[in-house]
Amino acid sequence: MELETITELLSGYDNALFASFVVSILIIISGRVHRQYSSRGLQEIEVQRSHVGSTPRIGGLAILVGCIYAWYASDNFSSSYLGYIILSGIPVLLLGLLDDLYFKVRPVYRLLGASVSSILAIFLLETWLNRIDIYLVDQLFLITPFAILFTIFATTGVAHAFNLIDGLNGLSLGISLSTTFFLTVVAWITADALVVLLCLVFFLSTLGLFLLNFPWGKIFLGDGGAYFQGHCLSWIAIILIFRNPEITAWSILLIFFWPVVETVFSIYRRLNKKKSASIADREHFHQLVFDKIKKLKFFRNYSNFANSFSTFLILPFFIIPSLFALIFYNDIINATITFFILLALYIFAYYRMKASF
Repeated sequence: MELETITELLSGYDNALFASFVVSILIIISGRVHRQYSSRGLQEIEVQRSHVGSTPRIGGLAILVGCIYAWYASDNFSSSYLGYIILSGIPVLLLGLLDDLYFKVRPVYRLLGASVSSILAIFLLETWLNRIDIYLVDQLFLITPFAILFTIFATTGVAHAFNLIDGLNGLSLGISLSTTFFLTVVAWITADALVVLLCLVFFLSTLGLFLLNFPWGKIFLGDGGAYFQGHCLSWIAIILIFRNPEITAWSILLIFFWPVVETVFSIYRRLNKKKSASIADREHFHQLVFDKIKKLKFFRNYSNFANSFSTFLILPFFIIPSLFALIFYNDIINATITFFILLALYIFAYYRMKASF
């Protein structure tokens, strides 16, 4: 794929960064107007709290505006796909925003919203998972209803996963940037200009918010933004798999390694303790890292800095799997083996961290 071709097609999309950044600033400076609704004050006790201060939690609006601006300004073959992805993500974004604004939307309703968004995406894009590269199991994907139901389950799970890992400054946003970057590289290798452009839009829209979220924590992604970005990225990945049979689904799973593994392991951990999977706790990997860091003498009086530093320490856990995804993007066996080796290392690291307290 020629760089000049991408540069030409990117016309209009490059302003997504500017739009997202400006909206993020406007949300911050208008805090006096909406702070009582869009922030969490010090008086509120939350089991998963990892920051100090009152901060706007509606940063997802900045990503949405950045994406919409790119769609409006674009004039190429990818604009319809971009519009459909954005439109399909609106239901889960709105439910997440309601929760961010203290309407206390129960997790089951947010998951239902994510499912509705997935159904809408299937209807608009006329695309779904047609394989997962597991011998014999792939035969089931020849049955369209099964393939559609599995796609709804998978994309809903990924949307929820991005919300679950959103516990530190820059963590969910950083993983989103990493995911879009590595999906872009895989799409570039396979000369899929459509997916390259889609990834760049979401990368730039996310970056505009990230610059104010990390490391300073001036604005948070919020549930609405986390669900929205998880939904959109999962559908970009499905489009990539659907359009490129040479790409193994296991390599895409490696790119999504951290949110997927963290979510599945958290559900297992809670059920193993006879607890509801929907009840929040403070035993996520990133929270253990943060709790460990803030005990260090240097960070005791700088909780917010410890928050961002913890994200920096977790960086290798979602970068390394993605690097292997590039190496084995068309190698089912090695991509599968790599996934399970990294899974074992994750579990080992988690219990070593847990035992250190």
